[in-house]
Amino acid sequence: MMGSMQQQPQQDGVVPRADWVDAEICDRRQFRDLLGSFMTGITVVATRDEQGELRAFTANSFTSVSLDPPLVLVCIAKTASSVEAFARADTYSINILGDWQRDLASAFASRGAAKIEALGNLSAGDPPVLDRSLATLCCTREQLVEAGDHIVLISRVRSFKDGAGQPLGYFRGGYVALGLAEQSLERLGVPLLVGGLLANDGRVVLCRRPGSSEFEIPLAPLRPGERHSSVIRDLFLRLGIEATPLFPYSVFQEQGQPQTTMIFTVEATAPVQCGTLADGTAIAAFGEADEPWKLVKGDMIEGMLRRFFREQAAGNFGLYCDTADGGRIAPIGNGARHWSEWEPGHSTSQSTTAAQK
Repeated sequence: MMGSMQQQPQQDGVVPRADWVDAEICDRRQFRDLLGSFMTGITVVATRDEQGELRAFTANSFTSVSLDPPLVLVCIAKTASSVEAFARADTYSINILGDWQRDLASAFASRGAAKIEALGNLSAGDPPVLDRSLATLCCTREQLVEAGDHIVLISRVRSFKDGAGQPLGYFRGGYVALGLAEQSLERLGVPLLVGGLLANDGRVVLCRRPGSSEFEIPLAPLRPGERHSSVIRDLFLRLGIEATPLFPYSVFQEQGQPQTTMIFTVEATAPVQCGTLADGTAIAAFGEADEPWKLVKGDMIEGMLRRFFREQAAGNFGLYCDTADGGRIAPIGNGARHWSEWEPGHSTSQSTTAAQK
């Protein structure tokens, strides 16, 4: 039967299709929309011009070229206001954005006051870098290639810095934040989850993913080689909250879950703003009267929230560990101090004296 099949006529090696669009004569916007079907990351490329002024632009046309030597490329439109600065620049940074940097991506893609304000986020070094990006590469120009209406900057990577968090994506003309909505996929095969219990004016801060009816403690997978403090800081930063983790508060494994969960107490380092994020994630703070333990899923999380409010009222906190006999709590007293100031014998004596009074 194979021999009886008729092949479609070919022209210049291409099989004609009635629903195909001729890329040579189509509207440029239509071709651009097609390219947007390929999801990419987002970068901000930054340098200084010959007068020392900061110049930067947003680019999603970034890719690796070579591992040895370490080469990458990024493209800039010939119509870009900073094209001459980058064509002459010897050094520049390529900052891979996290999903908490959506506003910066938009600002650096503009030409107005928002971009001028965004330039203030660049460091004073050479090349200038965008702090707290998902990753940053410091590069020198290897080769400059003119390609149609763009210039290709082939760059040699001299140094780089990696961070923790989720990338900011770009798909069909819009930004895509993976964020909390995709973390359930990330948790597969990850043995440890870390999260933060943030109390703001006596109220606990919880988040609710788009489409979910339940609130939850902010959680993220901890992968090999990652520092829990960095993962938790970036987790809260993606929620628009500047915070730093302090001490372990609860270690447990929810029934039916393969992962162990470790919750840390978290302290806000800037005012906490509740509301709804651009990706639909809701941030809210709940007091004891709100009974937030009824809004979450999981017996261990529910019990932890109940315990937190009891301990907060008593002014006496403890560290919970899920043990074979049903769990145990170790009291935490005398407040926190730097490790170099820790004197177990002296501290124990003080604690005993205080207890006897």
